Order: sequence, then C-alpha cells, then structure tokens
Amino acid sequence: MNGRTRHRRDRGQSLVEFVLVLPILLVIVFGIIEFANAWRTEQIITTVARETARVAVLPDMANRDADVADTANARLTSMGLQSSSATVSLTLCAGSSATCMGQPDKVQITYPYSFQFFGPVMNLMCGSGCGSRYGTINLSSTATMRNE
Repeated sequence: MNGRTRHRRDRGQSLVEFVLVLPILLVIVFGIIEFANAWRTEQIITTVARETARVAVLPDMANRDADVADTANARLTSMGLQSSSATVSLTLCAGSSATCMGQPDKVQITYPYSFQFFGPVMNLMCGSGCGSRYGTINLSSTATMRNE
C-alpha cells in the first residue's frame, strides 16, 4: 500500500469522525446557550423581586398595592420580559407606616420560561403522549424586606 492510498482513506476517516462528533458538539453548545438564557431570566426575576420589595417597604406610600404591582410590571418590561406572563404575589403589611414598622413585606414573582431549542426537540421525540411538558418551566423568586 502506498502513501497516496493511505492518505485518501484517512480523509474518509476524518469525515466520518466529524459526522459522529458534530451532533454531540451541537447539543453541548445549544445546551450552554439554553442554560445561559434560563439563568439570565432567573437573575432578572430575582432582581425585580428585590427592587419591588424595596419599593414596598418605603414609608408613606398612598396607593401601596397598586404602586408595588406597577413597579414590578414596569421593571419586568424594562428588562425585556413580558410582564403579562409573570405572576406577582404581594404579601404586604396592612395598616399605617407606624403599625407596620419592622414588619416584613414579601414579593414573589413566578415567570414561565420556554426553552427555544430543547423543548420542541424533546416534544418531537416524545410524541403526543407527553404533551408539552418539556418546553416550559416556571422560574420563581421571592424577596422579603422589613418595613422602615
């Protein structure tokens, strides 16, 4: 066997190895992208919950419930998420600022995150038997602060 024939076989072997490794590499790359987007969304929700809880504990707010909910929706929208998809739960101290001094206010935000790549692929592989349960997860964050 001469060198020319062996070189031609090696080229075919490299192509076969590339075809075998490419799907694994693509799954890893798209997995990193999917995880990064989900983590970014989780961080946004955490930040919005903290900022909203901070607004909730400020003294002397006239229309406290509406102002706190509006703040959460405005912050979600300004950070690129759809505020209509989010569920904002408020547990605020009822009463005047004097009676609520030191009492906690709690803000919980739940947001559905839809996987862009792996959700549809998993649903396609699973078929109609599993519904669409692999495409969306609920991300949630809670912030609690004491009234000033």
